[in-house]
Amino acid sequence: MGTKQIRLTIAFVLLFSSALFAAKTTIKGYAPGAENLEIRLYKWDDYISFREVLIARAPIDSTGHFSIALNVFDKQVIMSFFRIMDFISPEIYIPAGKTYNIEFEKFDYKDPSRIYVPLLSSVSLKYTLKNNDSTDINSLIGKYNYDLSNFLMKLSGMHEGMQAKSIMRPPKTKIDSFAMEMNAKYIKINNDFFHSYFTYSLANLQLTTYSRSKKSLFDNFLYKKPILYDNVSYMDFFSNYFTDFIYGVSKKIPPYDIIVNVNHKTNLTGLIDSLGKDTLLRNEQIREAVLLLNIRDWYTSATFEQDSLIKILHIYTKTTKFDLQGRIAENLAFMLTRYKAGAKLPEFEFKSIDDEKISRDSLYGKYTFMFFFTTWSHACLSELQVVEKLQNDWSDSIRFVAVSMDREPLKLYYFLQENAFSFPFYSFNGYYEIAEQLSIKTYPHCMLLAKDGSIIDYCTPIPSEGVVELFDKIAGKKVVTTQSFKVGQ
Repeated sequence: MGTKQIRLTIAFVLLFSSALFAAKTTIKGYAPGAENLEIRLYKWDDYISFREVLIARAPIDSTGHFSIALNVFDKQVIMSFFRIMDFISPEIYIPAGKTYNIEFEKFDYKDPSRIYVPLLSSVSLKYTLKNNDSTDINSLIGKYNYDLSNFLMKLSGMHEGMQAKSIMRPPKTKIDSFAMEMNAKYIKINNDFFHSYFTYSLANLQLTTYSRSKKSLFDNFLYKKPILYDNVSYMDFFSNYFTDFIYGVSKKIPPYDIIVNVNHKTNLTGLIDSLGKDTLLRNEQIREAVLLLNIRDWYTSATFEQDSLIKILHIYTKTTKFDLQGRIAENLAFMLTRYKAGAKLPEFEFKSIDDEKISRDSLYGKYTFMFFFTTWSHACLSELQVVEKLQNDWSDSIRFVAVSMDREPLKLYYFLQENAFSFPFYSFNGYYEIAEQLSIKTYPHCMLLAKDGSIIDYCTPIPSEGVVELFDKIAGKKVVTTQSFKVGQ
């Protein structure tokens, strides 16, 4: 049997054996007000990159009911959240082999007069699990988080309704007493995920309040302990412990070594070896996980070359023996560069009021200025009028496209009845996944694309404030000033 056949056989056996340890979890739900819409279920693929992954979707029928089924591995718990349209729910913890009945609070999803900006909105899709008992993971985490929240509020002297205020460092005795109380209350719960959740939440509390030394916390909660990649509480503790550790906290890792191995040599092996000089990073798996965490934060630092960091992530993905960390590195590279110059936008398809379509691939051959807007925004209308003037000057070299992000496509029809423009308008047409992938959260949002459809500038200046200088630089035409007209006229 050849090597390729052996690998295929092993892969089949692993896939088959994994399926034996997976069980179907079903979520049956009722979402009044969301009739004939769609509900989507997401998770974060890891808690370092925080890359979102769509794991299930289901139609909501004419009575507001839906059903979602997914396979969950034994002892696995998936922290997930729902989206209906672009509204988001609080998290739900999904274990293997469960059936949940969930009911959302009544909500008018289709309210035509609602003004909704995702970045600024506090709307949350509240729900109730109708059939979970006191041993369910959602009940356990909910009770513990309630205990923790109450303790922190009492510690600060606050109560519900008060505005946040700064507090002094809490006494170590109070933190210790709370930790002992929680251990006594929850230690006998026979649920591995929850046990780790509350254990590392308490460790994180002790870390952030300085009630235990970092050496003590490392010895008790990290040394010779497995990395719990899928437990958000563990990863919060891990991230807080090791943030800025390599280049800022550690006194044993020479900063010069890090700069040389990143910026000058792009040497992953040398970089990992340098990290091993700190005794806390002697464990190879922890060392590499800490490196990934720190690379995430280095990317926005002027100290490090971004291209070198991305190259290191790509090398790491291909060479690491820790598959999960390889996936984290791949996710990080994607999240850090998805809107960088030269990257491709995700595939999309928008429709005009005449049912004409525009896609990513249809934009090839010409520079494209895309203007995302809402019809209710006066600022957007003012900027669209500026775009109209720019279109007259730059249409030979730049294609101008406007995309309405209104929930109701019919609004674009009425908008264009009242406002005449010479460039094409499209609606995102309720494709919320595309809106999520494009990450358009404020309006107007403008971007400039190259002739091959790649990004030149993901977030350009608004048309009235300097975009012509960018056009001149890219399209090679003399600057056309916008000073001869006022925005909104």
